[in-house]
Amino acid sequence: MFFFKILRRRDYQQLLDEQNELREQRRHYQQLESQYKILEKQKSNLENKYQKQTTEIAGQLEAVEQKAADYELLQAEYQKLKEGVQERIAEEIEEGVKELGFSRTQIEKLWEDRAELVELYRDRLYSLAKQFSQASREMRKNRGLFLLLVDNRNLVNENFSEFHDGQTEHLIQSQYQGIDDLPQIFSPKINDVFSYMGEKVMLKDENGEITGYEERDGALLIDLRGISVRSRIMVEGVRTYRVYSRVEALTKGSAKHNAAIYASSLNEVMVAIVVSEENSEVTMFRDGRFIKSYSPYGDAETLRENNIAENLPEIGLTSTDVGMVDETTIIEDKETSQGKENLALEDMRWQKEMMTSKDVEVDNDIEDVQILQEHIILDEDEEDELTPTDIDELEEVTIIEDSDSHNDVEDIEVDDDETLAPPTVR
Repeated sequence: MFFFKILRRRDYQQLLDEQNELREQRRHYQQLESQYKILEKQKSNLENKYQKQTTEIAGQLEAVEQKAADYELLQAEYQKLKEGVQERIAEEIEEGVKELGFSRTQIEKLWEDRAELVELYRDRLYSLAKQFSQASREMRKNRGLFLLLVDNRNLVNENFSEFHDGQTEHLIQSQYQGIDDLPQIFSPKINDVFSYMGEKVMLKDENGEITGYEERDGALLIDLRGISVRSRIMVEGVRTYRVYSRVEALTKGSAKHNAAIYASSLNEVMVAIVVSEENSEVTMFRDGRFIKSYSPYGDAETLRENNIAENLPEIGLTSTDVGMVDETTIIEDKETSQGKENLALEDMRWQKEMMTSKDVEVDNDIEDVQILQEHIILDEDEEDELTPTDIDELEEVTIIEDSDSHNDVEDIEVDDDETLAPPTVR
């Protein structure tokens, strides 16, 4: 026997609403279960990735540690070789000095005397250049001059060349021959050479009319005897501070000043002096640096520290740096220090070349250790945190609500014994 219960419309509608609500819960649980499976898969991938990276990093770390140990051994061996070479150099120098019949004290005094002589020649050339510019002011015309004090015995031919191919050397003329007529910087004859270098040659046409002027460009080379040996010489391979670290930036000047400051950085050049053909200003350069300048029209001299203070923005210094400029003006003579260490550098060059490549490689590997260690820490953090890429993948799984779920009740079939079980939460 069956019993039927007649439901009121309100009760029936309530049952339909409960059925729809159960359907929505089931759909929501299914979506959560899908998201959970995705997270489980991503977690498994991250764990595998972490294990793989940890293994690779451990191997790299072990290799770097081995290289660091090898570097320490090489460093100790290099230091031992360096000390041995220095001892051997000192012994050979002592033996060489004894063979020459000199003592170390005498050799040092000879170097000091040479340095004083070079300084005397620098001062003399600067004084002559000032006199030349003052004479130009009195003549009411500007004349250019380019002077280089060089060690002629160590001159590198690739650094200098004749300004014009096939030009005739002015200094071989008879007027400069003989002990009384040598163009020496303490002889009045040097003024004739300066006048020749500073004058402009008039160019005339067939009718004798002046069509232009030809300047006697190039540098005048003075050797360590104080004698002018070559004129109208061009400095080869001029480079600026942008690509050559041994020169500083110019705050003013022309191409001739740029050639002068570069030439002053060369080992065979003791000083470079330029007299500007625009305003007759005298400028001295040493070791790739500006030293001082003199203006004949204002009869004023500008020292290095004054020039830096006036041009702080151009050279990138602050006012607190100016106090240290005095130390840079006292520059040790390049030739003096180089002569004392020449043999040492030659004997030790092969050790330095052997160690340089290994030192750079090991130093780079040691830096890699720090990067790898940081990478391990980041991977450990990623185990519990999702990356932005993982979050974007999760956002693709969205909970979609059917706005018409309440209107399609007739199309939904639910078994009487069907139950909805929530997913297991781990």
